[in-house]
Amino acid sequence: MKAIGYFAVQNGAQGQADILEAFSDYCQRNGHQSVETFVEREGVVNGRPQYGNMLAYLKESDSEFLVVTEDVNHFGDTLESSVRRLLELDALGSRVICFDEDVPDPFQQALRQWPGDGGARGQRIREGMMAKALRGEGLGKPPYGYRIGSDGKLEIVPEEAATVNLIYYLYLQEEMGMRRIVRHLNEKETPTRGGGGWSIVTVRDVLRNRTYLGTYARFGMRVPRSHPRLVNPEDFETAQEKMSRVTTRRTSRDSEPFLLSGVAFCAFCGRKMIGVSRRQGWQRKDGSSVEGRYRYYQCQSRTNQGTCRYHTWRSDSLERDVLGQVKEALERGQARLQSVDYQPDAEGARMVKRLEGQFLRTLERAAAGAISLERLRSALEEVDAQRETLKADSAPARDLADAITSGDASRLLSSWDSLDRDALGYIIRATVSQISVGDDSDHVTLTLKE
Repeated sequence: MKAIGYFAVQNGAQGQADILEAFSDYCQRNGHQSVETFVEREGVVNGRPQYGNMLAYLKESDSEFLVVTEDVNHFGDTLESSVRRLLELDALGSRVICFDEDVPDPFQQALRQWPGDGGARGQRIREGMMAKALRGEGLGKPPYGYRIGSDGKLEIVPEEAATVNLIYYLYLQEEMGMRRIVRHLNEKETPTRGGGGWSIVTVRDVLRNRTYLGTYARFGMRVPRSHPRLVNPEDFETAQEKMSRVTTRRTSRDSEPFLLSGVAFCAFCGRKMIGVSRRQGWQRKDGSSVEGRYRYYQCQSRTNQGTCRYHTWRSDSLERDVLGQVKEALERGQARLQSVDYQPDAEGARMVKRLEGQFLRTLERAAAGAISLERLRSALEEVDAQRETLKADSAPARDLADAITSGDASRLLSSWDSLDRDALGYIIRATVSQISVGDDSDHVTLTLKE
């Protein structure tokens, strides 16, 4: 296999020479073709530019690579930063492996490298499952479409396998996006293993899971033809390429906060309205390309379970409607300004801690081969989203503190048109406890704070 070396060298030219020699020896022993190396020659103080160069190299290449490193701490100085980079490489179709013959799997190494983050438990999991992995036996909960047979290996569940094939058909042949696939499966009442509804995460798990190729891969090794395959390699690689294109388009995320996050709720099902950013591209008749950016609020249940699908609002329209109602309530003296704490919200901080713990437990299960890396990626995205929410809630415009604390609505109204988004978001949280969002302006109702 084509191999790329990535290393962060701390001890100068001699250290670099030693580690490159070790990389060359590793490739020769294991039959890999060494094609490129990327070395952070000044350690990690310069922002890891070589890691960025390696990403660019992988994106421009049309081949799969094995990324080889000495140990996982070359990727980061914390558990989370290392895992983020491992997941980023996985999304590009590259597998990472370490020199360590005992623990070549980078996720297992991550748990061992940072014992304060659960290394002892990760080590026990690794030791308990390595023997089964060597025999190609299923570890933990088998992927959808399989069950663990009497011999300990994966065998096909026919009705679930048919759904796996349907998902690939809809994604590749019918050109459906994941959201439409979720809707299709739920409308047809196609059951998940647990009997609940399908979600984007569960569909994405199916499309990314290499187990369907009939090869068991874990702990830095592969056991080919260990069980019957459900998907042919051509369809699987086409699906990965298609998802990679979508992921690349979404890597540059919209950093502008949504003003109504956390206070807007769907009038139909009662779940939160969440802010979503989308980019859409198309070609003009003259052959030129155009790309547009769209921001809107949609019912949370649409994302999670494929229901409530028509209840969406363009963000600028809904925010303008809500701010108009807030301003009118202030002008009429119907709204009371309540002080909003500048410190991070206590409940939000507790939520971040819970999600961080959940991320660690998910990492342990992923390192043990019990769940897919996509589940791990989703757990990390939840942590990121909650941190962003917490950051937005705890960084309002401080120059308005006196006005809100003293209830000086006239001061706010006199400068209303010059207020920035942070200030407007702060005012919404100081006056509104909840927003019920229907399908038109007549059905957007504010519950004011008392």
